[in-house]
Amino acid sequence: MTNSESKEYILAAARELYGRAVFSHKVHEKDRELWNKKTCRMNYGNIALVSVTTVFAIVAAALPATIVLILTAISAAATTGFVLWQANFDPVGRENLHRMAARELLWVREQLLLLIVRCHSAAENVADLNRSLQNLTQQLTTVYKFAPDTSPEAYALAHVALKENEEFTFSDEEIDLFLPVALRKNKPAT
Repeated sequence: MTNSESKEYILAAARELYGRAVFSHKVHEKDRELWNKKTCRMNYGNIALVSVTTVFAIVAAALPATIVLILTAISAAATTGFVLWQANFDPVGRENLHRMAARELLWVREQLLLLIVRCHSAAENVADLNRSLQNLTQQLTTVYKFAPDTSPEAYALAHVALKENEEFTFSDEEIDLFLPVALRKNKPAT
């Protein structure tokens, strides 16, 4: 196999990994956005429950009615239950896990882009390119290994955002959409 053919294989693998990293990054970003919305809604719910409990407590202090004391106790129990459920659900933690995964994927994605650039250079050594590809593949595998699971909703949102099909294979045209014009395999006519 010639050096040119070897570079083409490395380039093809790097482009495939690049496409996957772009898509995975977007899915984790979408999941982070979804968890952020859930966190905000939970915080508003928590504020509402605490507010209702406070109002009932103030009314209970001013009025001798037993029903107000019962409503205060029920509201306080609901608030406590919600806070305990929220602590176990940990939406902030999940949001942060997706943020970290997205940042790691973005870093690997940028390194893959640099490898693609290097594959287009005549001066690059095939052995060095191959080592870089293997290293980046290991890094990407590690990110995937420790990244949190994503939701179908985030996947669908990423799919729409990137206008991709539902398979994890990418055509040259699809990868070209992610790359700068100068690095595209099929460059538009000028």
